[in-house]
Amino acid sequence: MRRAALFLALIALLAVVWGCGGGQEEEASLTIWQTYNDEEHPVFKDIVAEFEESRPGVTIEVVRLPFAGAEPKIMTALTTKTEPDIARVDVSFLAKLAHKNALLPLDDRVSPEFLDDIVPVALASCRYRGQLWGIPDQTNGLCLFYNKELFREAGLDPEAPPRTWDELVEYGEKMTNREEGVFGIGVQNSLWWSLPFFYTHGAEFLSEDGKRCLLNSPKGIEAFQFKVDLYREYGIEGGAWRAGGIVPDLGFQNERYAMIMNGPWAVESLKKTGIDFGVALIPAGPAGSHTNVGGNDLVIFKRTKNPELAAEFITFVASEGMQRMWAERLSQIPVNRKASDIITPEEYPHLSVFVEQMKTAIPRPQTPHYPEIENLMNPEMQAALDNTKSVKAALDSAVEEIDELLQEGS
Repeated sequence: MRRAALFLALIALLAVVWGCGGGQEEEASLTIWQTYNDEEHPVFKDIVAEFEESRPGVTIEVVRLPFAGAEPKIMTALTTKTEPDIARVDVSFLAKLAHKNALLPLDDRVSPEFLDDIVPVALASCRYRGQLWGIPDQTNGLCLFYNKELFREAGLDPEAPPRTWDELVEYGEKMTNREEGVFGIGVQNSLWWSLPFFYTHGAEFLSEDGKRCLLNSPKGIEAFQFKVDLYREYGIEGGAWRAGGIVPDLGFQNERYAMIMNGPWAVESLKKTGIDFGVALIPAGPAGSHTNVGGNDLVIFKRTKNPELAAEFITFVASEGMQRMWAERLSQIPVNRKASDIITPEEYPHLSVFVEQMKTAIPRPQTPHYPEIENLMNPEMQAALDNTKSVKAALDSAVEEIDELLQEGS
């Protein structure tokens, strides 16, 4: 009888334990800081909801940050040890975080088979000094946007955009009308927006060891001289880079610039303007057609208490199914190549060009000093555009300071 009573008591105790959570999914939570815009945020929330639904007991707190304020917010949080588990960061910021030993390395947490499915140039933005520090959630680059109506008015085939820089000059000359304030092209001044010129001319950014900037090489000088000549020699660029000039986006919408370079983020807003426009590959130079690479990565901070769950979540965001939904609802380039088959020329005539362009895109070298490199290069390039310095002198001056920075920070 005593044994029977003890057995019944043990059964009752186990029932209480099971009723209080034994045998159920263990509760866990993650916090993510993200910078998605008004169109992207609801889609991301749906992705989070699907993840939570598939993993009972898991909750994810989503904190939205302004894009421009994300970096200082994260740096402050690292100082006060209040950073989240996961953050969405610009590709240029990842190397700085990895350099500061703030991130969790992911090489042993993500399968090689999964990584094989990720767009290679997007994945390159997640590597620093041979290790993987994040997973891309968004990738982009630049293509050539052109106004089909202005092409027709100039007697040009609206379905045959310029394939080379020489053709772009030729087409631009036919569409430029200074008296009416219409120009063949409008370009921005900054290093990021100038990289397609450098890359299509075969210029390299940094040396293999990352300690020297190579943008003042003969090919680099030739590349930026061509950009300057669009305004100074050929007269087809409208001075969009000048203080008080009409910026490219506005000039394109107002039909002041027949062509501009822009990213996939501009497609949907331009559709709403009613402009008859096309998207083409970056015109080829001596080294072919190339664009630069932008975008964002999801990173996991080293102090997270749930590293496995965090790694599972960021790979879920970049999975085939989630990237299909992302592309369909936002008309953006999927980072998972298995999802790219939905971006057909028939369904997505503009976005399909970006998918094609990304095949020859060249990622920026991962360096924690990229923002400083931009800050050193941009005023010197402005001086060349303003004709207060020669292209060679401007690039030489910038590279001298950049090399000092790279040597000090190595």
